[in-house]
Amino acid sequence: HMTNKQIENKCKITIDFVVYLLYIISMMSEGKVISTINYDQHAIIRDIVELHCPQGIELDPTYSKGNFYNKAGIDEPLEKFDLFPQTDDTLQANANDLPHLDNSISSIMFDPPFVVGHTKKKPSGIIGERFHGFRYIQDLWKWYSECLAEFYRILEPNGTLIIKCQDTVSSGKQWFSHIYIMNEAERIGFYNKDLFILLAKNRIIGHNHSNQQHARKFHSYFIVLKKQKRAGEILKTFHSQCLIEAVR
Repeated sequence: HMTNKQIENKCKITIDFVVYLLYIISMMSEGKVISTINYDQHAIIRDIVELHCPQGIELDPTYSKGNFYNKAGIDEPLEKFDLFPQTDDTLQANANDLPHLDNSISSIMFDPPFVVGHTKKKPSGIIGERFHGFRYIQDLWKWYSECLAEFYRILEPNGTLIIKCQDTVSSGKQWFSHIYIMNEAERIGFYNKDLFILLAKNRIIGHNHSNQQHARKFHSYFIVLKKQKRAGEILKTFHSQCLIEAVR
């Protein structure tokens, strides 16, 4: 049984939440407010494009069948790539090795696979066959790092990178992929501009959840990154400006 104090605290939390919802509703009645959370993936994509890529998405290296764009009601990217092309106008390429010049792309949408734990030579299941997955989470993270470096290379200065990712539990251990990606992106030279959370009302419960040790994840992330100059490049630019001033 809960004590009176516990009941009081629970009621206060509920009231605070209702007040917050009323505040959001009132703000939305005055004009659109883009929120960090949503149950609708396509609404999040529309919000990201409106807020961070008003010119649209230029490149998608994991295009698949284009559901991101068709169902969200936004323009398809000009350039479409996939490791296993699903449409006639999609070119074959790995996201960590794209056929583009340095500083040539304005924006990228990256929706990589989250699949890990494939120990068979040929993964089974719809998702496994579609993406072929990764044997270990470390392999997936290594590929993330390679892709981030490649995107940094081809993006224009202040270019936008949008990444969808999801944390996972593998071999009984938590792997917070969104934290790894954000830290790795910052190390490479990106600025973590924004973070959106996609909520799910339900999830498929697999056979391996009979002995649950971690909370089931009902969310994934959209991370928005901006390409910045690396520290060495900033220092080089500063030295060049100093030399120009000295000559003057």
